[in-house]
Amino acid sequence: MIENIRRAIAGYTSTGKSTFVDSGIVPPVTADLYPGATYWLVWGTEDGEMTVGANDEPVQKPFFPGPGGSRLIAVRFAPNKAAGQGAGAGGETSPEALEAMRADAEEKFPGLFEKHAADPADAAFHTTDTIDYGFVVEGQISLVLDDGDEQVLPAGSFVMQRGTRHAWINRSDEPALVVYVLLGAKRVGPQI
Repeated sequence: MIENIRRAIAGYTSTGKSTFVDSGIVPPVTADLYPGATYWLVWGTEDGEMTVGANDEPVQKPFFPGPGGSRLIAVRFAPNKAAGQGAGAGGETSPEALEAMRADAEEKFPGLFEKHAADPADAAFHTTDTIDYGFVVEGQISLVLDDGDEQVLPAGSFVMQRGTRHAWINRSDEPALVVYVLLGAKRVGPQI
């Protein structure tokens, strides 16, 4: 199982030659509101027209990019049984504790909670104005769509998620690691 996510960032010297401007381990981020999930916020770009040539810093907030922006993230999903139904996952929790978990999640992943909270019937479901390219690195993950339409995606699977209402669920007994590229988009089709 992959324990560390590494990134190497190529950029420019002051004379315009290519060089590595950063390299190292990406710190994992967790939030009690999303039990069993570990996130690595690897890289992101500003919304709008993408440019190259400058040594821009990564943009990682808000969690979902606006039109023209991008995010590169990795997520490890614990098996649903291991994540349990504890705090933040539909379990028994005081309003004060739940509010503290929401504030913590919003600080770490601005905008992620509001997309999940939009569907009180099932907090795992969310809809974003992004085109997401996903690659299952380890384990398997289920992509669940409306009306229970579901596909199990084993390691080695690519998935293209095009702004539809969906949920990611690990129904297996092993953790799943998925890498996503999120591209901010303008919604022109059905309004959700």
